[in-house]
Amino acid sequence: MTDDEFRRHVEALVAREVRRAPRVFARRWRRRDQFRSGLRRHWGRGLDLYHLTMEFARELGAAINQATPQPRDPLAAVLMQIHARSCRAADEVHCLLEAGHAQGALKPARLLYELAVVAYVLGEYGRLPEHADLVDRYVAHHDVVAYKSMETYQRHAETLGQHPFTADEMMLAKEVSNEAKAKHGNSIGRQFGWADPLPGDPKQKSTQDLAKLAGIAHLHPYFEWASAETHAGAQGIAMNTVSTRRGAVLRAGPGVDGIAEPASLALLCLYHCTVALAAYGSSHCGEEVLMHIQVVERLRARTDTALGIAHMKASARPLIATN
Repeated sequence: MTDDEFRRHVEALVAREVRRAPRVFARRWRRRDQFRSGLRRHWGRGLDLYHLTMEFARELGAAINQATPQPRDPLAAVLMQIHARSCRAADEVHCLLEAGHAQGALKPARLLYELAVVAYVLGEYGRLPEHADLVDRYVAHHDVVAYKSMETYQRHAETLGQHPFTADEMMLAKEVSNEAKAKHGNSIGRQFGWADPLPGDPKQKSTQDLAKLAGIAHLHPYFEWASAETHAGAQGIAMNTVSTRRGAVLRAGPGVDGIAEPASLALLCLYHCTVALAAYGSSHCGEEVLMHIQVVERLRARTDTALGIAHMKASARPLIATN
């Protein structure tokens, strides 16, 4: 086959797929709707309670935001940003679970754990005199990492077919990065360099080290489990093999199994982010805020119960949806 014949054949296959797309999509969406109906019959109550808990936590964060005097102090501002991001991540978990992508939901659930760790660490240490610059270090870390990212992009912009940064843009970013290093030391550019002055190894801290400082290191096994799904290691491949009535199957689409675990982890970490915001980012954590925090916890507990019951009732082996 000549090069021209090869190209014509490829174009013919593309044209054929475009022509048959409406029929393929109609069939797949019909099967997907049937799958999601079955998923909601089994997990619907737990997922609805999850959504209720998430929305209440979001509304509580918005109320704290409105009640906080302007301008906010740096710690309150950062904790509000972390809480907003945690609400978005929790929403992502819910969307993925509603679609049957429990494995995919582990990724934003993992992020929620990291956000809870950082929120507690900043809140616990950020107002201590000996760590008065902690929040500034946390924010300055971005300046150093942003310049590193710009350098990487600059090296590959032409290959990617994108416009490179201008010389002035690169120079400005480098100056900001150098200012951060001059103020906080070159180590500020490491992954957790902003946390170097905190108790523990002053040169190389890990997520688990910070989780110990935050008081939630007991959740770290779930972080490692979710990390296997996030990264490309062999453990993630093993986790992608599931049992069905027809035997072992490689998951290439959604499934009805594994909904409870990422949902439980995500809501627990969202609760921790909300507690951190109320405790360290609110100018007045009165009885009303404390009461609403308890509501989040009670709703979270009810969600866990509903998901646990659904998990126990799952007597049949999981089925994989047809793509």
